[in-house]
Amino acid sequence: MPDNDEIKKHLNDQADQLDREMTENPGAAIEVDPELADHMGAFEEDALTLEEAEDASFDPFDPEEIETEE
Repeated sequence: MPDNDEIKKHLNDQADQLDREMTENPGAAIEVDPELADHMGAFEEDALTLEEAEDASFDPFDPEEIETEE
């Protein structure tokens, strides 16, 4: 089984080849394996954390959600 360095080198080689193909054929549709696309940074994680989602669900103008001190 290949180690991480071998996998990374293989993905880098594929990314370099893809870059050459895109440079030689601008505007061409080139299919890219999801693993290679991920390696190249195509997928940016931008999901909310649970805490961010809970904060976003709070309506400061809803009188039932306003905490009062008694």
